[in-house]
Amino acid sequence: MTDTRQIPLYRTIWRWHFYAGLFVIPFILVLSVTGAAYLFKPQIDRWEERAWRGLPAADAVDADAQVAAALAANKGAAFHYYRIPEAPGDAAIVHLGLPGGAMRDVAVSPQGRVIGSADPDARWSAWLARLHGSLLVGRSGKLLVELAASWAIVMILTGLYLWWPRGRGLAGVVWPRLSLGGRAALRDLHAVTGFWVSGFALVLLFTALPWTDVWASGFRAVRAEMGWVSGVQD
Repeated sequence: MTDTRQIPLYRTIWRWHFYAGLFVIPFILVLSVTGAAYLFKPQIDRWEERAWRGLPAADAVDADAQVAAALAANKGAAFHYYRIPEAPGDAAIVHLGLPGGAMRDVAVSPQGRVIGSADPDARWSAWLARLHGSLLVGRSGKLLVELAASWAIVMILTGLYLWWPRGRGLAGVVWPRLSLGGRAALRDLHAVTGFWVSGFALVLLFTALPWTDVWASGFRAVRAEMGWVSGVQD
């Protein structure tokens, strides 16, 4: 039987898989860590707002009075939204747009007193979101992350081609042959693990790309062309 590794197409795809992996793995590590950390945004925000929680709840005023207090403390600001307190003794967060264009989260006690404020862009969760989406370098970073995500798809698809059984049994295809030891066991571990996670990884990538730059533009064009958009988009 001819060794598939000697087939030119197989060797070409192996090179594509290898070089794609060299490029995308550092990005995958950064995006995985920052994305996993961002899942804890509510807990991180609660920690940052710990001084605005557990306040006396007696003589509480209504939401309108709390919004009015926030606006009175920030002359010329525009009201954007009101975040309902999680517990009776927690401060309400009034999100305002300042005259210069900056945004501000204003903490108002249950009694209607402004007790603090924060720049929403300076929060830890906002920093994690920027690191995850743009590597903290703006649009260039967004395009680089999008390019890495696109090449990750190439890496997965070429990896599946290399994994394809081609008449072999289930060992080394569905489960790794660790008893082989050495490089053969490592190769099986890599291939089998890649096969089992590839479906989840492709779902993750394809659902993330519509939020990027170039892919998002194409996605919007397809939606408009197919008539999937009704009314004015938010």
